[in-house]
Amino acid sequence: MKPAARHLLLAVGLCCSGCDSDDRSGGVAVDEPAMQKLLAYYDEQFDPAENMLKVEFSSPGYHTRFETGDLLHPTRESLVYALALLKRGTEEDTIRAAAILRRVLSLQDPDPENPTFGIWPWLMEEPLAEMTSPDLNWADFCGASLAHILIQHSGQLPDDLRKLTKSSLRNATAAIRNRNVGPGYTNIAVLGGGVCAAAGELFDDTSLLEYGRTRLQKVVEHTARHGGFNEYNSPPYCKVVIAECERILELVEDSATREAAEAIRRAAWQMIGESFHRPTQQWAGPHSRNSRDRLRNTMVDFLARRTGADLKTHPTMRDGKPRGYGVVRPLMCPDEFLAGFRAEREYPYQIQRTFVNAKTKSNRRVGTTWFDELACLGTVNRSTFWTQRKPLLACWQTAQDPSVVLRLRFLHDGRDFASMGVRTTQENSRALSSFHPVENAGSWHPSLDRPVDGIFRATDLRIRYELRGKKVSVTGLGEGRFELAAGQRRVILHTSGGKFAELDVVWQTGREKDRVFVDGVCYSGLVREFDFRQFRTEIAVGLELLSEDFPPSTAQPEFDQRMSPTWQWGKGKAERLSIPAETENRKGG
Repeated sequence: MKPAARHLLLAVGLCCSGCDSDDRSGGVAVDEPAMQKLLAYYDEQFDPAENMLKVEFSSPGYHTRFETGDLLHPTRESLVYALALLKRGTEEDTIRAAAILRRVLSLQDPDPENPTFGIWPWLMEEPLAEMTSPDLNWADFCGASLAHILIQHSGQLPDDLRKLTKSSLRNATAAIRNRNVGPGYTNIAVLGGGVCAAAGELFDDTSLLEYGRTRLQKVVEHTARHGGFNEYNSPPYCKVVIAECERILELVEDSATREAAEAIRRAAWQMIGESFHRPTQQWAGPHSRNSRDRLRNTMVDFLARRTGADLKTHPTMRDGKPRGYGVVRPLMCPDEFLAGFRAEREYPYQIQRTFVNAKTKSNRRVGTTWFDELACLGTVNRSTFWTQRKPLLACWQTAQDPSVVLRLRFLHDGRDFASMGVRTTQENSRALSSFHPVENAGSWHPSLDRPVDGIFRATDLRIRYELRGKKVSVTGLGEGRFELAAGQRRVILHTSGGKFAELDVVWQTGREKDRVFVDGVCYSGLVREFDFRQFRTEIAVGLELLSEDFPPSTAQPEFDQRMSPTWQWGKGKAERLSIPAETENRKGG
């Protein structure tokens, strides 16, 4: 879709077609099945000894010293449970909700002199001072529940607790304003803007309301200028954006705030509608932030309830924990973005979207996604291999599997590596990628674990093209070519060797359980130091996603004198991909 068309849709959003309801008081309709599921789950997890939920923790590998599987008491989810209890509204629920509020509010940092003022730790067991790095987003997430409780359910709280909750919300909004994230941090910009706007009306604080309103309007302007969210095409982030816009439209009366929230909600649905591939029931790549390769069950349910579409979860995805947005009144996806959910498309086709605009073409983030009746392939022109990045992602349907998934990764001692970058150009079902080190980044996380000296120690560094699903296979075809196949589709990789620092890249195949892969081994051996400020790479890989009977190319990628990779698989200009050379090849994305 052309940028002008995308901007027009954003402008149309300002008409606020979803803003005609003025029901912002108690008794607001919610997604009843989702809230009942949430309550049923949380009722079982409640710990009366601590007046908080006690759940199995899932660690992202940063911010905290606790591990996945530990039974712990979370702050954010406990506040969501308190809100859900107040909505259910029995006398026992109200008493329990009040006890939860008192306990969780006591964990907030109340000291304006502290850098963590106004935020909460993730867990009761790990105070802010003991976290590896406190998560400043917790002022926004926890503040949203407090604003919701005070606007719709304050009458159910004792007077002293009502005052305490108001004071806690004020502290949270102060933390949000002090941090003042920009509009490029889409979900937190929306979340914090909504909290401040809602609190501004609640407290009759015109300055706070204006701050929240302006912050949301900046997101609208930023999105229109760039052509989409900078945190592009992210399932979990789009979910937060949509649900928080729904919350704003439920809680806030200010018309300009509501117009901005509706415009953002429409932009999120436009991105999802463009990306959804009904044959595989998956959200096509590329993704800027996503910890899963396939859609979670909770995300499928979220989309199905808001589109009316008959969507199915992948059989390998377990029924995950209920998410907190059952307490928010859902709004339906605008009709004009429903085509992908209703199979109203003709295949094949390709879309290209600008996610981050810039004065220089080389600094733009541009995504390309190709679809046919079984498969989709999505790439972004520049990215890193942080575990949440999905810079090259494909999936296709087979007779045995609703969606096999192909993902490009770079691994440091077996874990996704944020200090390697990739540049990719794509045309339809072919893509050319090159790889380079990224300076001043970390290993598992882009910034939280970066080495001071820029030197990484490794026993293994490798590129990995990984295909996961039922009945997947991998075959070496000779002359640097490999096949990753399942059902009626196959991916052919064209590798042509490569250099990592002074080391030769060795290409090999492998299999682990339900996945097969082709690895470009950059180094494997005893612990060795790699200074990512001092070396370059010369690695390029061509990829073709083909039907089982379509002959692959025999050409390999090459580097020209300017170190620009090119892949010419035919004689015409349309049968050539290239990645322009850069004077500085150390940028991430």
